[in-house]
Amino acid sequence: MLGTLNSVEIEQLLDSEVVGRIGCTSVGRPYVVPVCYVYRDGCVYGHTMEGMKWRAMRSHPEVCFEVEHVDDLSTWRSVIAWGRFEELTGAEAEQGMRLLVDRLMPLLRPDGAGAPPDHAGSAHATVYRIRLEEKTGRFEARE
Repeated sequence: MLGTLNSVEIEQLLDSEVVGRIGCTSVGRPYVVPVCYVYRDGCVYGHTMEGMKWRAMRSHPEVCFEVEHVDDLSTWRSVIAWGRFEELTGAEAEQGMRLLVDRLMPLLRPDGAGAPPDHAGSAHATVYRIRLEEKTGRFEARE
């Protein structure tokens, strides 16, 4: 059975997952990239270094965000949302980074493998927020 997620289900899915995909425009072409994220108050928070994604979102801040939860090929939920990229600075960047650390650090392996790279001192590390303005969700479930 295919169906549409309601607004509560959309919010629950966005809040429960930590890996999504950003769709943006890079050098006139579509570009989709996976990201670790935190969802809070209608916004996706992430962290990036200077690169294609960073340049694309700065040049074209209107982006698409996708997240899914797949149990198997006939049991899944997916959300697609559209919003606007904002580069954060100062206290907002610190708050965004705190959200990311609090949510993602417990998911890293206890032996330290997979620990986030140390970006201290990098002039081009960016904490960003995507304010989601429109959201839609679909699901498939066994009947």
